[in-house]
Amino acid sequence: MPTASTPDGFAFERFDVTDAGSIATIFAAKDHRSGLYILHFTNDEAIVGYSDSVAAQFAADRHIWADIETLDFSPGTEDKLEQLAASVSQLKNLRERPAEPIAIGDAPSAKTALPKERAKRATLLDAAVGQPRRQFWELSDHIAYPAIRSIVADYINSSIPDPANTEKYLWQISALADAQDDAGPRRLLTLTCGGFETLRVDEIMHDDDAIELDLRINTNVPRDRTDEQLEISNETVSAGRGPYRDERVWSWSIDLGALLEEDVDVDLGIDDDTFDDLAYGLNARLMRSGNSTGATAHNHDLAADLLAEAYRQLFEAE
Repeated sequence: MPTASTPDGFAFERFDVTDAGSIATIFAAKDHRSGLYILHFTNDEAIVGYSDSVAAQFAADRHIWADIETLDFSPGTEDKLEQLAASVSQLKNLRERPAEPIAIGDAPSAKTALPKERAKRATLLDAAVGQPRRQFWELSDHIAYPAIRSIVADYINSSIPDPANTEKYLWQISALADAQDDAGPRRLLTLTCGGFETLRVDEIMHDDDAIELDLRINTNVPRDRTDEQLEISNETVSAGRGPYRDERVWSWSIDLGALLEEDVDVDLGIDDDTFDDLAYGLNARLMRSGNSTGATAHNHDLAADLLAEAYRQLFEAE
């Protein structure tokens, strides 16, 4: 089917592969094998190619690039590749392939990809999926995830404008960190607006195996407050001017566990509405800048789960 970015004279079928580790089963079912393809990336670049097995080629490309967003496929012939590349180059910047050749494996047939015997099917444990999806699954299995989801969803409701229609493009969320420092806290979740981190949740493991969850939030700074007046320190909250060169923000560190205890007083030093106004002010300003650079790391599954929880909270409050 033609798409908005399809060059004239070509008809492609589009596949959303943001969280896909493989397209082999879909292609086997559709009897798609050789043909022309376009890979679209989150930064609006593209790659054009021809392969005798597009599904196998995609698997190899996925090992190189994590930011493939969609794949367009057409069962065309290689003699049209040059024409296609010229047409796509007028619409998008073409990304270069690595100089070293990519090892291409075999794509399964429909018989092996969709076996008649149930015992031979691929399950979620052994199927190829994208890293962001696996990271969300791992985070969702965390004992504290329901609490994290509830608090972050409330933050989204309070401080993100039009969250359902701005996610990925103006604000992004990531689950876990690709690289983890064994000596430091484990980052469970990060929310960014306009390329600037505004919320994160860290897990701190103590020597006695006790787990502490630290909620860090950056907000705007009230105009009438000096850096000294931003300093807050008590059993559950610490705050001060953020350690950033380009943004003057009020940085908060909050014991996430304390937020869940009914008999624990979480003293922010300001009222909740003021805090929400300051958080919203920073997020909206950053989103208006249009400098969102985190689309590659955006976790669609986590965002969808948080938005569903945010909707549920608003629906139940009515």
